[in-house]
Amino acid sequence: MTLQPIHPKSAIAVLVLSSLMGSVALPAAPQQPKPQEGATITPNYKDADLSQIIQAVGEVTGKNFIIDPRVNAKVTMLSSTPMSPAAFYEAFLAVLQVYGYVAVPAGKVIKIVPNTDLRQLPANDLPRDVSSTSDEIVTQIVTLKNVSAAQLVPMLRPLIPTYGHLAAYPGGNMLIISDRASNVSRVVRIIERMDESGDEAIEVIPLHNAGAADVVRIVNSLNTGPGAEGGAIAKIVADERTNSVLLTGERSARLRIKALIINMDTPMASGGDIQVRYLRYADAEKIADKLKGQATASAKAQGGPPTGAPPGGGGTSNVDASVTIWADSMPA
Repeated sequence: MTLQPIHPKSAIAVLVLSSLMGSVALPAAPQQPKPQEGATITPNYKDADLSQIIQAVGEVTGKNFIIDPRVNAKVTMLSSTPMSPAAFYEAFLAVLQVYGYVAVPAGKVIKIVPNTDLRQLPANDLPRDVSSTSDEIVTQIVTLKNVSAAQLVPMLRPLIPTYGHLAAYPGGNMLIISDRASNVSRVVRIIERMDESGDEAIEVIPLHNAGAADVVRIVNSLNTGPGAEGGAIAKIVADERTNSVLLTGERSARLRIKALIINMDTPMASGGDIQVRYLRYADAEKIADKLKGQATASAKAQGGPPTGAPPGGGGTSNVDASVTIWADSMPA
């Protein structure tokens, strides 16, 4: 086989054909936008379409968005200082919250949908730290130790918007909250404050001047009367064996009641005080007779006539009308 010489015009045609073939090569796949490191933006939009702001957020942060057809708003967003990409994205989430939309992460894209669809869409589940400023959607589970989760739901429900979610799981005494991170953080702080009371130790307050049973009766009458304070509750029990008061409950209520008990246990300045001595083994009437005999003998030795009489019955005259000794043999 012999090689035929190529005409110069044919060579030119071959070169043109090869160049055309190179120009129709398949286009390269589009690259995802990357966040501009170190870049800042000063957003100033007046009556701008929301899709325009979403496009700017994507260019600065490198995030990809899918916009629901129902998302449509004219937005005014002004800033006097430059923002980092992260700060611009947080401001963008706040804009969505104002206009009734929400950004929901879904893999490598973020869906922009009306917040009415929030309950049916996934969120940032169980983050370790719930931001107190972010408007991203999170779901948090709070385990309660001291109060019932079901009892807190009616009190916390007004704090959750209609598109959010709040429910109790009685089996584990848990609350499930789904809402924007800033509001979830606020609700969690409230729950922690309400749940801090039940594990307090029982305080034992010994009494030196007042009777434990009388103190408990007076305190309980104050807590259950028409002027009783609601909310903070404490439980108080008398231990007559040691003449002590056992106190437990919420801290603020315990402090208030403890101050009242200490004030009631203060000895009176003069007269009118009744002291009770509980006997474990001896007979009260026999002991009372002996004490009366000693008091009478002491009064005669000092030359003072017995002038006192016991209130009611069961006692005899003593050396002083302000002092009377009598026995109470009936069990308390």
